[in-house]
Amino acid sequence: MAERTRRAHEMFLGKAIASAGPVDHSVFLRENRHEEAVLGRLSRRLGVPNFRVRLEPESDGGSQVVLAEFESPAKSDDLTGIERLIAPLDLSGFVAGQYRHPQPMVFRGGEDRFSKLVTWDDLNDIVCSRNVRPALVHLITDGQRTPDYLYQQDDLGLGSRQPGANVSKIDSRKLANLLRTGSTLIVNAIHEYHPPVAHLAREIESRLATYVNVNLYASWHSTPGFATHWDDHDVFAIQMIGQKEWHLFGQTRYSPAARDNQPNVEQPAQPVWVGNLTAGDVLYIPRGWWHDARVDQANAGLGSLHLTLNTRAVTGTWILRWLESQLLDHEVFRRNAPLAADEKVRADYFGELAALIRGALLDGFGERFERDVRNAWTESTRTALSTYIEPWKSPNWDSFVLSLKGGRQASLDVRAESESFLLRANGMVREFDVHCLDLVRALAERESVSVAQLKSAYGDRFPADFIDGFIKQLVKDDAVFAREIIA
Repeated sequence: MAERTRRAHEMFLGKAIASAGPVDHSVFLRENRHEEAVLGRLSRRLGVPNFRVRLEPESDGGSQVVLAEFESPAKSDDLTGIERLIAPLDLSGFVAGQYRHPQPMVFRGGEDRFSKLVTWDDLNDIVCSRNVRPALVHLITDGQRTPDYLYQQDDLGLGSRQPGANVSKIDSRKLANLLRTGSTLIVNAIHEYHPPVAHLAREIESRLATYVNVNLYASWHSTPGFATHWDDHDVFAIQMIGQKEWHLFGQTRYSPAARDNQPNVEQPAQPVWVGNLTAGDVLYIPRGWWHDARVDQANAGLGSLHLTLNTRAVTGTWILRWLESQLLDHEVFRRNAPLAADEKVRADYFGELAALIRGALLDGFGERFERDVRNAWTESTRTALSTYIEPWKSPNWDSFVLSLKGGRQASLDVRAESESFLLRANGMVREFDVHCLDLVRALAERESVSVAQLKSAYGDRFPADFIDGFIKQLVKDDAVFAREIIA
């Protein structure tokens, strides 16, 4: 049988965005949406189903996976930070098991395990008892964001409780109406203004030298909130009240990044795991796993309240960015690349670069990279405003408690025979005279210490006014947090 003559359009086998580096995932999404819009218009004009939809293969129902499940201890009041979420595992065991092939996990717990993080009263206060920025509180219905004006308070003119120019306020009546019809309420970055969640976030940040973001979701009906999607960070879903049904669809690209070389937009057709979280449970979802969640039909009308907590991902590409800062000390890396030169010049140039990179990589780069990542972390701290804006002038100065900012990730670089040393903490590198090493070490090695304790421990070596002056300079330089303890 003679081979069919191929048509011209069949010569085009695919395309991708050309780039000299990673492309933001949103670029792929915009390109994909453009293609969908074009195909949608063509299909409507021709009166046929969307061409891309017609090309999708028949679903085989998907293969199922069994998630590892763990029972958290009944008494976990002594657990803090990340251990509070992943008990009975400890941090090292959790990280070791998730390094090469991250898999979702479920951590079951008692219904009161997270009951004090956010209550319904807390949520009502956050949403309706204060002015909020529109970006922080919004509604999602069937995967689409509801326009803000549909649930914000109108400006009715004289005599109304109008929030004021350019300030939004939630209209509780409109909000409730939309929630009754199936919308999901989302409060973004709740860790920034709700103390119990802020405390949990700070514990995790200081332990892992990372940055945490926490969002809240409240829903009452089985309509989905966000459409099925994947995140470019790990997610811990913390069920506080009620229940939620989760669907996990697996991965279509392992460890995808927000800025990536390949799109990751083809959603799997069928979930590989469906399960319920009830109050006290935590679901760990690794980066790149497609997922969605909703109240199941049997519990429709009963409120569900959960948090999603995510941490910043430190990937191998960070090493290259870190290396860039190290290699800029070498003049050859600051030169223009000889792209138009002859082959020998280019070979010499790239050979010199490669030799320096290999040297930098082999020279204890692992320890140096980890140290620099930890030292670059900056701690989120409250202000310490009090009667005295200059706390050292307070008559109660000796009772003030001092904490080194970023202290859990701080490191001291003490060089033999040197007259100075370095303190790396909270995104800064500070150099000190070696004579004050013990004072700085006392701050770096303890979670907190009072002014009186420092004077008692080192009063035989440093006059009290020297210690006061030294601490004063640290406070003014934003290296130390000083707070007054009121009995």
